[in-house]
Amino acid sequence: MGLTDATCSVFDVQRFSIHDGPGIRTTVFLQGCAMRCAWCQNPEAFGHSHARTLSPQAVIDEVARDAVYYAMSGGGLTVSGGEPLLHLAPVRGLLQEAKERGLHTCVQTAGAVPEAHLAGVLDLVDLFQFDLKHMDSDRHRELTGVGTERIHANAGFLLRRGAPVHFRMPLIPGINDDGENLSAVAHFLAAHRTADLHIVPYHRLYLDKYRALGQLPRLVAPEPPTDEAIQRIVNQFQWRGVAVTIDG
Repeated sequence: MGLTDATCSVFDVQRFSIHDGPGIRTTVFLQGCAMRCAWCQNPEAFGHSHARTLSPQAVIDEVARDAVYYAMSGGGLTVSGGEPLLHLAPVRGLLQEAKERGLHTCVQTAGAVPEAHLAGVLDLVDLFQFDLKHMDSDRHRELTGVGTERIHANAGFLLRRGAPVHFRMPLIPGINDDGENLSAVAHFLAAHRTADLHIVPYHRLYLDKYRALGQLPRLVAPEPPTDEAIQRIVNQFQWRGVAVTIDG
């Protein structure tokens, strides 16, 4: 089986996405993840009963239905998850098909994958959206099941290779919004010679998914950050020389 023949396990396709990269996009969610974030928004990623098995061509046939909107807005395809780079062959096949159709491609990743999987798609990705969930490795392991060592190494790998990367931080009150973590994020960005950060504010809409699936979420206590709290954090980052974009 060649790479372009590898089937994709797709649990959702969202059209007209405006926070998953530039322009109007279609976001394709692939199953599987090496992490178990306490606030995971997509529990469907962990059960195959909620997925469709499709060829890359079939997925892109669906995505290409909105090609006129991509052309007008500078949008395209975003591949998300779960962790889309967990399985190289399906995501590379999907990205190859997209590039053959002339689509802009974006991959959302948490970075907890083999470096070879990042290297395997570099020539096909126009933008990586790379999550920074918590900077302390022990705390990150408590919250997600994995430490930060591989994640931070992979971020450095992408930047050294000249890949376009937007770092994103899910903003979760009481979890990663303290001054120490914000300072660590700013230092990380400065060390990698980038001064931009996309913040994704926590929300509770995903809890309905757990109820529908008969599952219990690990994290239910936090309320979403208020506009005032978000602005306070934006100001703190700006004071540290980081330009912030709010996604969502």
